[in-house]
Amino acid sequence: MGLGLSLRLNPRKIAITLGAVAVLLALQSLYGEYLLMHVLGADSDSAPARVIDVLSVNIEESIPTWYSSLALFLAASLLGWIALIKLIHREPFRVYWLGLALIFVYLSADEGAALHETASAPLQSAFNTSGFFEFGWLLLGIPLVIVFGLAYFRFWLRLPEPTRRLFALAGVLYVGGAVVIESISANLYSTDGGASFRYLAVATVEESCEMLGVIVLIYALLDYLTRRDARIALQTQSPVPELTPVALRWPLSPRALAIGFLAIVILFNVGLLVWSQAQREDATSASAAAAPYHFYVVVEQLASDGVSITHFPGVFSSDDAHARQTVSALLTGFASVQVLSLPTLGASIAVASDAPVLTHDRIIQLMEWIEETEYIFYDTALVRAMVAMP
Repeated sequence: MGLGLSLRLNPRKIAITLGAVAVLLALQSLYGEYLLMHVLGADSDSAPARVIDVLSVNIEESIPTWYSSLALFLAASLLGWIALIKLIHREPFRVYWLGLALIFVYLSADEGAALHETASAPLQSAFNTSGFFEFGWLLLGIPLVIVFGLAYFRFWLRLPEPTRRLFALAGVLYVGGAVVIESISANLYSTDGGASFRYLAVATVEESCEMLGVIVLIYALLDYLTRRDARIALQTQSPVPELTPVALRWPLSPRALAIGFLAIVILFNVGLLVWSQAQREDATSASAAAAPYHFYVVVEQLASDGVSITHFPGVFSSDDAHARQTVSALLTGFASVQVLSLPTLGASIAVASDAPVLTHDRIIQLMEWIEETEYIFYDTALVRAMVAMP
């Protein structure tokens, strides 16, 4: 007696499930990007930051990227199944279906291995791109999309009405995300000088559109197979007996499972927030501990008769009332007041004397002593102007 497996799927339920997962991954990524940019700091290499990267849609080696790659491969598999049916029955446009299957196999590999990004740097260098074409691969991607659209337009017109509409929606979502929204995020990346939160937010929308476009395509393909009464079946050459349907029963209802999963997600994100805040406080404490040490090093180097050196927290700014008060008091007793701010330490040093003490060469020497590479220097004229601001 032969054995067989015949599988009938519900396209609507599958699409809703896949779409819900995609939206959840996008929201989780956006929340993580916010914590990274506004709590931990963009350059953080802490454990929470690494967890956030694993859940980011904007990182290649992450769970959302793996999910997107799997969705593309599922679409490629369904296209391949339809192409096989068309080839067996020698139906029109069978080569087009096969071409689509091969294209989506490539897109799946590209999503996981970021193949298109290898062309980005050479194109950007060759054409000196910026703004909306900051990501050089768009120079190659846009013409390819146009060529694909022209080549497949007749094929699209011959599709059944429901499938044609779903293919159009999938194309608008996927191409709109991969090209249109990608160019907007590229312009933000160029304008902001790197990854900012608004760039990451737009990039998250872009990746979400791509995932949803693929899911709409998967729904269209499953619906197309259902309308043709085509089944995904595996069986031996022997006759397959009629199988008695078996209903799977879960110990909990779908609603209870959904509520439990949602509770786990909320608890996880609350824990991630608390963990990130704790890491931020540890980093701030470390910087605060380093600032007095550096202050004493500077004092040792600059101390001499008639020189007053004052340390205060934060980067010197006209908006900082405490800093302005400190510097204003020094200006009443000294002709020269210079301020050296160290942004990485969140501290500033005011050097007051009858004549300027800090010079460019002296500052470079001090930075080497305290092993700092970033500083902001305010000479006496600039200090007076900032203190005089209303």
